[in-house]
Amino acid sequence: MKPKRVWALVTAFLMVLSLFAGCSGDSGIMNTSSMAESSSSSESSSSGAESSMQESSGLVEIDSSLSANIVVGGWPSGDDAFEAAMAGFNEKYPNIKVELQFTDTAAHHQNLQTSLAAGSGAQDVPMVEGAYVAQYRNSAALSDLNPYGAQSLADDFVAFKWDQCISDDGKAMRLLPWDVGPTTLFYRTDIFEQAGLPTEPSEVDKLLSTWDGVLEAAEAVHALGANNWFIADGSYLYQLLFQNRDYYNEKLELQIERAGDIACLNTIIKMREKGLDMNVDMWSTEAYAAYADGAIACVPVGCWFGGFLKKDIDPDGAGHWGVANLPAGTIGKNWGGSFLVIPEQSQNKEAAWAFVSYMLATVQGQNAMFEAVDYFPAYLPAYDDPLYAYEDPYFGGQKTRELWASLAENLEPVYTTQMDVTAEGQIFTSVNQGLQEGKSAEEIRDLFAQNVETATKELKEQQIQTLKDAGVWDGN
Repeated sequence: MKPKRVWALVTAFLMVLSLFAGCSGDSGIMNTSSMAESSSSSESSSSGAESSMQESSGLVEIDSSLSANIVVGGWPSGDDAFEAAMAGFNEKYPNIKVELQFTDTAAHHQNLQTSLAAGSGAQDVPMVEGAYVAQYRNSAALSDLNPYGAQSLADDFVAFKWDQCISDDGKAMRLLPWDVGPTTLFYRTDIFEQAGLPTEPSEVDKLLSTWDGVLEAAEAVHALGANNWFIADGSYLYQLLFQNRDYYNEKLELQIERAGDIACLNTIIKMREKGLDMNVDMWSTEAYAAYADGAIACVPVGCWFGGFLKKDIDPDGAGHWGVANLPAGTIGKNWGGSFLVIPEQSQNKEAAWAFVSYMLATVQGQNAMFEAVDYFPAYLPAYDDPLYAYEDPYFGGQKTRELWASLAENLEPVYTTQMDVTAEGQIFTSVNQGLQEGKSAEEIRDLFAQNVETATKELKEQQIQTLKDAGVWDGN
């Protein structure tokens, strides 16, 4: 999920989870070498694609007899997800063979950008991380999915994610959402209990409903010992105010002032002064170790982090973790998420659409992937499955999926721009610079605004030109 700075670091730390597909046969997943041998048959099979398209309730269904070879690309653990859902896809489309080409997040997007610019070399179905959505939704190098009836799916997807897929002129839809990242607070129930704090999620919600309550809890955790901290870095609490990347309005005016922002920054200042945060990046090896041994008590992050805890960070931590709402009224945030696209250069567009629509727009596809890698579906019908009422033993029997589904359903759409990720990158540096220099909360906020304006100047000019090209810019 995720090429903003957070995702790049996550990828680096979780490379041990990377699995490169290299099998063939009944699985429907082919080696790179076997793909070379079958490329000619792929092209010939796609030549009759027009007759393989059937419309059902507005959505184009690809005939199950279609024969083709397609390449799907992305980053871990997307490959694990696709492998988990491949049996269902193969049952529906037995003659479409799929090769998975996966690398780290940054390399994947660099390769995608290069191949789109060159007009050749792109996979038939590449993943796109949410950080890049404003860039790719206007790209003529990607296929418009509307001819496949994609717009008929509008009510089936989380509105927050769906709106991000629409081009600025409102005429094209070049991405389909895969997952969403409803954001919650992961906390160590055992550490909270030792600190005399409540451990039930509803009681934790009450305690942390104000910034004063957050500071109270942080002080209680740190009272356990010098090597006990509430959070890895307090600046991430400020990031929560901007977690939906809603930095700009439609006039491209920077929206820095937020309800409760000064109270939030004052809490962070006090935390740092009292040593209540560990003062390390939340994706560092030091932080990972501290999550596992209980030295850090809380992690505000997207729901997918639960999979990281179980599989890599703290596999022996069952019963030690709980999930609560975000603190101090910051509920309703998204962290991460990815999309699938079909490049215009693909010679197998109908087969690519068959793959995209099965994986992302069916309950079977989405839930098979969710159970494998914890990528929370952006596809709303998936939530009707009983698995979302699951009492997760890792989280003490808590029905975490019900909480995340409720949060996902209520995410409000925001205005997305090319500047958002760059603006986000200024939070950590600005807040920590302000803390080091002893600045006040107001001064830190002003510093953040200045740094964003400087860092996004050229991107803003590009965004304005994009809007002009789309015929929707009415600013100066």
